Amino acid sequence: MEKRDVILEFEQGVKGFHLPRTSELPELDFYMDQVISIMEKYLYILSVDPSSKFITPAMINNYVKLGIIPPPKKKRYSKEHICYLFIITTLKTVMPIPAISQIIKTQTENRSVFELYDIFCEAYENMLKEAVATSRVIIQENNESLEDAISKLSLFMAINAGTTQLIAGNGIKVLGEDKAE
Repeated sequence: MEKRDVILEFEQGVKGFHLPRTSELPELDFYMDQVISIMEKYLYILSVDPSSKFITPAMINNYVKLGIIPPPKKKRYSKEHICYLFIITTLKTVMPIPAISQIIKTQTENRSVFELYDIFCEAYENMLKEAVATSRVIIQENNESLEDAISKLSLFMAINAGTTQLIAGNGIKVLGEDKAE
């Protein structure tokens, strides 16, 4: 497959990307393997390296041990767990688990995890669409080779990610200072 086709295929996949809202998640409780299947079903398109796993049983167990998500009841995970896990799984690529935990704790002080999750879904999808639109502009406006355009796109997006991560990290630091006072 040509490089341009890979870029276009990714853009098409992301264009239709949708995280299930709270109302779309089943009311049933799930076993660990079912939770992982649900997560993989929705997040596969976000993987840069298909051989790496978004989530594993060990990761979920660690989130429970760290107190980031509540423990399962009789080895079954609820809709609430699924909401937590979508947030954690998508954010862990850009911030450490303690920072994600801090955000979740702060955000759920005044709203339910279900409300937080629905807000998160909408924001994530919108930001992803904006990033794809930006990448399309960079690729189309570049009068150089496709390789140069992809390289420029990667550089710009890395700069965007770095500066955004810096701002998010500063916010987490301030939250941590507030909690210490």
